[in-house]
Amino acid sequence: MTIPMQSVSASVAPKGRRRKKRSVPAFAYLAVAPTLILMVLIVGLPLLYSLYLSFNSTNPITKRWVFVGLANYQKVFNDAAFWASLGRTLYFSSLAVIGTTVLGTLMALVLNQPFFGRGVLRSVVLVPWAMAPVSVGVLWSFVYAGNFGLLNGLLHDLGLGSLARPWFGDGFRALNLVTLTQVWNQAPLTTLMLLSALQSMPANLHRAALLDGAGSVRRFFAITLPWLKPTLVFSMVIATINALMTFDIILIMTRGGPGAATTTLSWHGYMQSFQFLKFGEGAAILYVLTFLSLAFAILYFVVLRPRRVTAARNDADTPTVERVVGGARPRMETLPTPRRRTVLAPAAARHLGSAGFRLAVGAIFVWSLLPVLALLLISLSPATDLIRTPPSVWPSSLTLDNYRAVLLPDGGTTSVQAARVPVSILNSLLIGVSVALINVALGTLAGYAFARHASKRFFAVSLWALLLTRMVPALTLVLPFFVLFRTLGLIDTHLGLIIAYSTILMPLAAWMMKSTFENVPESLERAALIDGCSRFAMFRKILVPVVRPGIIAALIFSFLVSWNEFLFAMILTSTPRTQTIPVVIAGFLNQARFYEYGPLFAASVLAILPPVTVAFFFQRFLVQGALSGAVKG
Repeated sequence: MTIPMQSVSASVAPKGRRRKKRSVPAFAYLAVAPTLILMVLIVGLPLLYSLYLSFNSTNPITKRWVFVGLANYQKVFNDAAFWASLGRTLYFSSLAVIGTTVLGTLMALVLNQPFFGRGVLRSVVLVPWAMAPVSVGVLWSFVYAGNFGLLNGLLHDLGLGSLARPWFGDGFRALNLVTLTQVWNQAPLTTLMLLSALQSMPANLHRAALLDGAGSVRRFFAITLPWLKPTLVFSMVIATINALMTFDIILIMTRGGPGAATTTLSWHGYMQSFQFLKFGEGAAILYVLTFLSLAFAILYFVVLRPRRVTAARNDADTPTVERVVGGARPRMETLPTPRRRTVLAPAAARHLGSAGFRLAVGAIFVWSLLPVLALLLISLSPATDLIRTPPSVWPSSLTLDNYRAVLLPDGGTTSVQAARVPVSILNSLLIGVSVALINVALGTLAGYAFARHASKRFFAVSLWALLLTRMVPALTLVLPFFVLFRTLGLIDTHLGLIIAYSTILMPLAAWMMKSTFENVPESLERAALIDGCSRFAMFRKILVPVVRPGIIAALIFSFLVSWNEFLFAMILTSTPRTQTIPVVIAGFLNQARFYEYGPLFAASVLAILPPVTVAFFFQRFLVQGALSGAVKG
């Protein structure tokens, strides 16, 4: 008797599906449970609370709450200041994303080429990104300072003093300068992600094109760009979210001024919530910012997502291609036989290309390192040199007095902030290490479960929910945190900061470790289970040693993010006992005493030393982390 194949498959499929459902071990659910439970508690509930805030009118003096429904949103949408700040946000974000993407791509292409000193330059490129945005703001605000800034000092030294001007005096120019600072700070992250993708590209693709006579420009658009497209989409999403959330740099450089020329939605929401104490309207503004972040992310994935193509499977020895939401990487374009048109002689073209490449390497080095060296120089300058007119970039002498002021009890300064620097560095170190260890430990467990069971609906939905929290602006969470932590007694505590920082780091750690585990063959697990290991013993003794490089990369990323975090620490701490170094640096500016510029710059240099050291000496792990987790989509 012959049974139709469709009947067989129809009768067998339900059992197969039931077996697959039962095949998920309890260990997978236990591994992911701590991360999901904590994210519900520290992100889900505060988000609901902030949504509730946006539907209420609050009086912080009488502590009365009045439900007003959509009235706060109506006030916001009827406010001309909101629409003006929205326009500035879109302009700032568009310019920042374009600049970050273009510059990051160019630097990645240069760093992917072999040349002497490439390893050093890769580390140098990461320095601006490793710096805390607060330190970046301090540096560039002094570069553009009107009376005694470094840029005006350089112009005077070059005999071009007539070109000196108050650079922040014009609102539109100030907005563009803040955007340039954002690009300088964020472009290395795009470079890191694209460089990791370039290193995963099979070399035979370009070799075949070279044999066909294709030039570098044609190879870039036909081979390199399609390969980079998934990573470009992901990096643009990250750059857009970071631009929309920009707060630290605006606070330090302009405070939304002059007038309201640099007031974006994030700054506008902060002012409404924490300066004017209009919690309801502030929450409504920040929810608009949240929806804007989600809308841009969805737009990128819908418009730029790779299309599915039907092609033969790669051979076993062919490098696999990371997948992005919606499908595989686009197929490489078939290159037609080019028509050779030589404008220059081959030797002249080679010399010209070599000179251009050296020029690009030098420009990247100067762009990345010169501002940091300028910060180091002014931290070693006498206090009188920092406020002299006309200004000059060259100090009259070098001194360590500024470092003595912030590191020694008898440093000879009356600055309150200077005395807080040593304790704040210890606080940043303690919180950074604690947050990194906790989140990477939980992220390693969750990453394993997500990697091995991503096809199961529960894990797929949970992973997407986890990643969506990355698109929530920190300002949207800090408002409910402030209200809830004040009730729970967690304001001004290390535990409160660890909880707040985990909202950023837990999704990052889980995502990076998921991608790391995807590169580990499942045969290792099966062999260990056959030998009698329990699943936890197999995970601890077999898998953890294998993924140790990925764990190190996740620890480095988590520590850098934690060390540089400013917003949560500023809102949730009030005493030196728990304040971190970015908060103390920002406090220098509130004192507004010129002779404390020296200690301010010394504290800024001390603040960037740990993250810059990590980025400089562990850039190999950072590139590996970007390849294994930060760029896989």
